[in-house]
Amino acid sequence: MKKIKLGILAGGSSVEREVSLKSCANILKSIDGEKYDTVVFNIEKESGGDWLYRLKEERPDIIVSALHGGLGENGSMQGLLHCLGIPYIGSRVMSSALCMDKKAAKTLLEANHIQTAGDVFIKRTENVEMYADEIRQLGFPLVVKPNRGGSSIGIEAVKSVEELERAINSIVEKYNDDVLAEKLIRGREITCCVAEDNDGIRVMAVLDVNKKGDIFNYEDKYESGVSSALTDMPPFMRDMVTTIAKRAFRLLKCRGYACVDMFVDEEQVYVIEVNTLPGLTENSLVPAACRSVGITFGEFIDRMIEFELG
Repeated sequence: MKKIKLGILAGGSSVEREVSLKSCANILKSIDGEKYDTVVFNIEKESGGDWLYRLKEERPDIIVSALHGGLGENGSMQGLLHCLGIPYIGSRVMSSALCMDKKAAKTLLEANHIQTAGDVFIKRTENVEMYADEIRQLGFPLVVKPNRGGSSIGIEAVKSVEELERAINSIVEKYNDDVLAEKLIRGREITCCVAEDNDGIRVMAVLDVNKKGDIFNYEDKYESGVSSALTDMPPFMRDMVTTIAKRAFRLLKCRGYACVDMFVDEEQVYVIEVNTLPGLTENSLVPAACRSVGITFGEFIDRMIEFELG
């Protein structure tokens, strides 16, 4: 059988570069060398475009992107691959751009009766005092995050106006991004790992997210070894969250796979965000979901590739 020429995009210029390189390493370790001839395109922080020339020369049969954040996740790279006529797994241009913009995605979900956490959207060019009434109505504590960020980078919980102002200034200075300040929900945090293949759209697993503090931060995800596990919530609640996850996946026009992050407070379900390029490191949620349902991460990649190549 002829091997499939598989290209992997890794690195990039976003603040999630190190996560991307770890995701790439896990993909390489997991895939079947008998099936694939693999070429890695390492996109440097300050790239002169050499990787792009290589991509056009090599022309892989299909691309698996291990890029997270920035131009790799916001639809730009997806648009480039579309223009080059190179197939790739995962969400397309519109869905990638929409899900990367947390406020835009929440607006669409809410318009379709999917509940999200209350929030105040603060433009990076405006003074927080302009939003004083909205913040007062929402109340503390709040979770403050970059609107277009990922991997929980820059996210923190705040309990006062002073802490909020400091967090906003930090996000604007470090990431030049708008800010989303959301009401902190203290319920159970879960993620639904949604996959789409030739059999349709399904939730592979509902995972409880185990975290040390109020928020599931970068250290929890990638450094501390904090684990996730199949949820033990009652079957009727599990059915509810899987239905909501699949609805969100369809509404946002996702493709291939995504993680739908939620909070469950008593019987209320809040969608926090939908991640179209979640981490794929050994400790990340998608590989954990694969293990929980008895397939290898390599088999998961196989299914995604088969879905795209037909």
